[in-house]
Amino acid sequence: MPKPKPISLALAVLVLAGSAFLGTGSATASAQVYNPCQRLSAGQTKYSGFSANRVTFATAESRSSNVVTITVCVRSGNGYIQEWQDWGYSGLKGFAPPGLTWEDTFKSPTGSFSVSEALGRSNPGTALAYHTLNPNSRWGGEYGPMYNQYFEGAGGPSDENLYYYMNQGYYEQAAVINYNRRPDMDTVQGASYAIFLHAGRTTSAGCISTSLGVVNQFLRTNRPGDRIIMGAVDDIFTPYSANPFGQITDKYATTGGPAGGLGSPASNETGGLKNGGAYQNFQGGAILWSPATGARISVGSIRALYAATNFEDGVLGYPTTDEVGGLKNGGVYQNYEGGAILWSPSSGANFCGTDSGEVGFYRL
Repeated sequence: MPKPKPISLALAVLVLAGSAFLGTGSATASAQVYNPCQRLSAGQTKYSGFSANRVTFATAESRSSNVVTITVCVRSGNGYIQEWQDWGYSGLKGFAPPGLTWEDTFKSPTGSFSVSEALGRSNPGTALAYHTLNPNSRWGGEYGPMYNQYFEGAGGPSDENLYYYMNQGYYEQAAVINYNRRPDMDTVQGASYAIFLHAGRTTSAGCISTSLGVVNQFLRTNRPGDRIIMGAVDDIFTPYSANPFGQITDKYATTGGPAGGLGSPASNETGGLKNGGAYQNFQGGAILWSPATGARISVGSIRALYAATNFEDGVLGYPTTDEVGGLKNGGVYQNYEGGAILWSPSSGANFCGTDSGEVGFYRL
């Protein structure tokens, strides 16, 4: 949870947190969601829980609010049930919009992130990889190979002295949220570091903070690969439903959720298509699935021509690949059961394929 470079973390908390305990919610804040486990079970989240055994939500009423409701959901059959609920704080200035969160904005990142390691004074009985802090414990904030990583050494001006802040009460116990780091994503220098779920219950530069007892409870029950979904309620939840463990949900997650090219869901997941298929519409396109072809993304001019051929009921059938780029003159293509559609900036979208021995040629 980095602070502006000239100010130490402790000083920044003292200087900036004074009025922040009242929160900074906007007048247009949405109602807090107190049943996120039910919403997750119904597939009404924009970010995937990746079928994790436990999914923790940390949600605020708006992006500008720094007060969060923390809810832990545990998997039960084909859904999730609530295990416990409490409260805490996000970054001083709330949550960033979906996408990367940059240093010194005092905003927490929005999205779904895995939890795989923790740190603090002594292991409280967690199955997560645990760093027992000592005077040489640092979290990398200097640009370089150790950025957003734990290491031991003297460190530089931007590296957090974890041992010092542990003794201030902030890192008595902390879980590492895998934002801007492996295994969730490649590390981008400057896209913020040291995003933890930690003790201390105070606003910060981007962490989620709550009581020491809550953090200990989180550490004792979470396992590597469990998830935390965090952000403003309008950025996290959707009124549309999908199978939370289905291939369409999994495919959507690989695009980056609402921060990716598909945007937010725009319809429920709908089944009953030809050969047992299903689809879901999004702001930027759709995902189609069938047992034979899997989940495939359908967007843009290629999708428009696919629609002109009557989607899966037409000569093309279901897509068998996503769009593939890298062709001559900036072209792309997508394969289907009955042929392919090719597109280039100069020629637009064109289809050539066969169905029952007949050759078809279409141009959009």
